[in-house]
Amino acid sequence: MIKESRSSPQEGHRQRLRTRLERSSDASLEDHELLEMLLTFALPRKDTKPPARELLARFQGLTGLLHADRRQLEDVPGIGPRASLLISLVAPLVARSQSEGKPVRTVLSSPEAAGSYFRSRLTHLQVEQVHAAYVNARNAVTAVECIQEGTVDQSVVYPRKVLERALFHRASGFILAHNHPSGDPTPSAQDRQLTDLLVQAARPLGVRFLDHLIIGEGPPFSFRSHGLIPPA
Repeated sequence: MIKESRSSPQEGHRQRLRTRLERSSDASLEDHELLEMLLTFALPRKDTKPPARELLARFQGLTGLLHADRRQLEDVPGIGPRASLLISLVAPLVARSQSEGKPVRTVLSSPEAAGSYFRSRLTHLQVEQVHAAYVNARNAVTAVECIQEGTVDQSVVYPRKVLERALFHRASGFILAHNHPSGDPTPSAQDRQLTDLLVQAARPLGVRFLDHLIIGEGPPFSFRSHGLIPPA
């Protein structure tokens, strides 16, 4: 006679969880069920349902559990060194995956740093472009946009557009820069007027207008360095 092999109740339960996981990813599983599945890799011969429920109850959910000390984890009945190690690896792996591939943000901490940043973008252009770098509270660049492209010698910029984009990016502040294709970075009357309008418009919104740079040949012209923009 051929004897039928019988799986244990816990193995049948695990197989049902695996089937649901394969069919619908993690969407159909409760937190304790996902944790049960994880614990099977450290506790292959034990019923992982009771310790999974106890872990979630003791640490008040997944966030508390994944940041718990290994010694605290091992105080839970059924959780030994292998299981505590497995759980403790989840949080750092998630943190690393979230930071993976994120670019290092450039900090524009001075007119010189901002000038160098924009020179690489604007020096060789044959037409005038106006760019805005939007920064966070630490002056790290979070977004850069070309606000306007003009003719060979002029560009029309509307302060409203500059500030609308600042609010869109939830920026703490911004730096404006444009090039003079002639090579002469001396500000024109229109450049000065635009700067004054932006100073007046940015203040009520609580957005810091950090500088306006003109890129040409030689060092960029900084409105802030020349005292034409008040301290932010």
